[in-house]
Amino acid sequence: MKFSLIKNWILSSLFLFSILEATNIVGDIRVCAIMVEFQEDDKESTTGNGQFLNDVEGIDCGEYHIDTPPHNSAYFRSQLQSVDSYFSAVSYNQFGININDSDVYPLSDASYKLDKPMSYYNPYNATENLDTLLTDLFVSSLELAYSTDAIDYSLYDLIIIFHAGIGQDFSLPFLDPTPEDIPSTFIDAQMIYEYSGNSIISVGGHAINKGIIMPETQNHLNYNISIDMFSSEQQPCDYQYGLTGTLSLMIGFAIGLPPLWDIETGDTRIGVFGLMDQGSNNGRGLIPSAPDPWSRIYAGWETPTIVNQNSQIALPKISNSNVVRVDINESEYFLIENRINHFKEKVNIDSIRYKIWQETDEYPAFIRVLMDSVQIDKDQNGVIVSIPDYDIGLPGSGLLIWHIDEHRINAGIDDYSINKNIENNGIDIEEADGAQDIGYQSFFMFNDPSSGYFGDMWFEDNLEYYRANPNNEGTKPVFNDLTYPSTKSNEGLTTHLSIENISQAQDTMTFDVINTYNPYGFSDTAAFLRMVSDFNSLDSV
Repeated sequence: MKFSLIKNWILSSLFLFSILEATNIVGDIRVCAIMVEFQEDDKESTTGNGQFLNDVEGIDCGEYHIDTPPHNSAYFRSQLQSVDSYFSAVSYNQFGININDSDVYPLSDASYKLDKPMSYYNPYNATENLDTLLTDLFVSSLELAYSTDAIDYSLYDLIIIFHAGIGQDFSLPFLDPTPEDIPSTFIDAQMIYEYSGNSIISVGGHAINKGIIMPETQNHLNYNISIDMFSSEQQPCDYQYGLTGTLSLMIGFAIGLPPLWDIETGDTRIGVFGLMDQGSNNGRGLIPSAPDPWSRIYAGWETPTIVNQNSQIALPKISNSNVVRVDINESEYFLIENRINHFKEKVNIDSIRYKIWQETDEYPAFIRVLMDSVQIDKDQNGVIVSIPDYDIGLPGSGLLIWHIDEHRINAGIDDYSINKNIENNGIDIEEADGAQDIGYQSFFMFNDPSSGYFGDMWFEDNLEYYRANPNNEGTKPVFNDLTYPSTKSNEGLTTHLSIENISQAQDTMTFDVINTYNPYGFSDTAAFLRMVSDFNSLDSV
């Protein structure tokens, strides 16, 4: 049984939210969070009764429970703290949430109550006017909060509506029993324009042109419906999902990071390896992946090192500006990063789970191992507010090699179609297993590689690589014009680039960058040159 984040609805009409120019996303934003409930009901088509939870009503996982009720203002402040910890880590302390100047309303331990039930805002099969109904929820919540507490919205950079109930954000391996739950949504100026005829709404004299709608939780086990949904599972507590990933994804949109999946179909393109795709759901939504290196560079958080001579590289694991760029032509290049999911030397969450299974014949829940083995910070509100390393949610360790096509990016960034066409991705992963199957339909019911898995990463002894490249067995992995995948350009032209001698996955990985057509250097035709670079200091010897 598997959940997968469905995202085709998030941006159904955001095409005029232009982000053509690179963004300098730095500093801490001030958030206004508004808690809204609905008219109480007992409809089976929605999760809960329209009110915020005060107690666990479904399957209680005790000390391993995620996002434990009561879901009050302190709980939502903890959720903001969790997202601040995430963005601070992945931006190297250049971006986050200003917790001190952010507020959760009402300031008392209460909530605002709308005059409609939850199902009004996402009626079954209401695809044509869903944007209008969701914008109505956003605007009505703003107006209700202002009429009650006269909130000065000008004090904040972003407004988040936290509503009662769970999000319509996950597909289940069976018929969805609650189709009228509300999807998490980024509301932009275009949606507001379609709702009101103006791209800006005025509430109490304050101009507002964007915001976010979020549920109180993504953990189905908080609700009594989970008893029927998961009671037959041996490890029902392994189906808990945290709110951090979805909230980080929504804030990613709000600050200008473009989506990297097909927003019309919901099909993944870079899978679990980046925030702005399935990576938002890594680690059961508790450990979202960092944004891909192109997005981090675009945000101004990274500066890549351009390698333009034959070089031996020592590349530390993901950290500030440890990204290598190798140019292919005027518009294409590779970005190479080192991603390690170990939380201690040679140990990751899955290896511990496997060891426990070997010793006990019981495969422990992911969340149980996370809490017992990793030095996380879970606060008194039942929220995991900090993870020591957000790469520990990845399926493996090694180099990730990204193929970037700036021409395709420039053509698609204004309408969020950078990765719309799977045959023409602007930001693509060169999958070490040679399959290039991320985003394609899979025949595998279990261990589905279509959203990314350990075999997509580059490291010595990657057996998946050698299955695709049997002629290279007995050597360290090589990525060149003759391998699967290859270093050829998107036009299919030979580049003569070779990334070879790739080391084992470790905190500092080594590899060579060679131009086989010009063995004396990318640009030096007069003398032999083989660079040895200390990547941290870039001093050559």
